[in-house]
Amino acid sequence: MQRTIATVLYWLATITITLGAYGHGFQGIKGVEGPIATSTLPGDVVGVIWIVWYFVSGSMLVFGILLIWAWPALSRGPHSRSGVALVIGAFYAITGIACYLYSGREPFWLLFLFQGLFVIGSTVALQTSDRPLRR
Repeated sequence: MQRTIATVLYWLATITITLGAYGHGFQGIKGVEGPIATSTLPGDVVGVIWIVWYFVSGSMLVFGILLIWAWPALSRGPHSRSGVALVIGAFYAITGIACYLYSGREPFWLLFLFQGLFVIGSTVALQTSDRPLRR
């Protein structure tokens, strides 16, 4: 039962992190484009904002791909790829906490915290389980 719950949480986090790239890059930008276009920011600053914006979207996609890549080893029980998942989970959890506090406790940022905790918790649970998920 522990492996099943860990698997569901791992894939919930993996899918939402991966889809976050789409949400950020194609949906989230809609509310930001207009205000930035009408701002008095210098053109080079606006350019950097867009570079960073799409870099973040790409990073979410890469993190999701890395979690998908790590899954076969985690599901069999070896620990060889668990480090990747743990680093991504820690990064998301720390980002969630920092952004939640910095934003004045905006609840949206707790999503990142929970995604990170799901990845960390499920990875540890899959590591400590004696029985592989698939044979």
